[in-house]
Amino acid sequence: HGAAVRSIVWSHDDKWMVTGDNQGVIKYWQSNMNNLKAFQAHEQSIRDISFSPSDMKFTTCSDDGSIKVWDFTTITEERDLKGHGWDVRCVDWHPTLSIMASGSKDSLIKLWDTKSGKNITTIHGHKNTVIRVAWSPHNPNWLLSASRDQLLKCYDIRMMRDFQSFRGHRREVLAAKWHPTHPDLFASGGWDGSIFHWSVSNPDPIATIPHAHQSAVFDLDWHPVGHILVSASNDHTTKFWTRNRPGDAMKDRYNMGVPWDEEGFDAGRGKKRYAQGG
Repeated sequence: HGAAVRSIVWSHDDKWMVTGDNQGVIKYWQSNMNNLKAFQAHEQSIRDISFSPSDMKFTTCSDDGSIKVWDFTTITEERDLKGHGWDVRCVDWHPTLSIMASGSKDSLIKLWDTKSGKNITTIHGHKNTVIRVAWSPHNPNWLLSASRDQLLKCYDIRMMRDFQSFRGHRREVLAAKWHPTHPDLFASGGWDGSIFHWSVSNPDPIATIPHAHQSAVFDLDWHPVGHILVSASNDHTTKFWTRNRPGDAMKDRYNMGVPWDEEGFDAGRGKKRYAQGG
């Protein structure tokens, strides 16, 4: 790429990786990182990419305000979906249906029919930019959203409204990821470097890591089995997280109530402390 890469996604069969950059260029990669194709998809930065359930199509969204549906093999633009009034920051194709969700800087979430290109409905759920939308891999009716208004929300598309709001982040929520094996669990990451764990049935976090990173958490993903969570941050680090052993309290350097600097000093007390449990 000749510019910063803003989005990376693997096909469902794990044979292809598609990347999008700040100049609106899309590239195809094989699993051995061999770059086979590149083309200009948008006029401005590509913010998100999502594959259809069959991997035969994929969708892209951009700061140019458009959402496009592409034929993967022929690289043909099949649809140009317009309806958001500002930059489109996220897009997610439904796991089984020809439905797509998008979130924008206009604070709106839109659902689209990928076959007709029509906007099915618009959801007014947030008061600031919608950074992430994610369909549940377990419940086909659930859609999760994360926003700069510091909230996460879960919607039931049968009612076309949210049935749970999740409060806890003190800054913008930048990442959200459903757990691969537990239907009601998901994790989120914030601008302040925090990582929260949630259950759909509880509006409050079930576990928090206030100082997981020294800067914004840009993305999260789970191991397919669900025992490891990986986080990527603006502090130039990628971290892998596992559950504490039964009976262990969450009292390491990342969970204490005061931030740590690079040398391991307690910023609140001015003295060095060592993390419990490593």
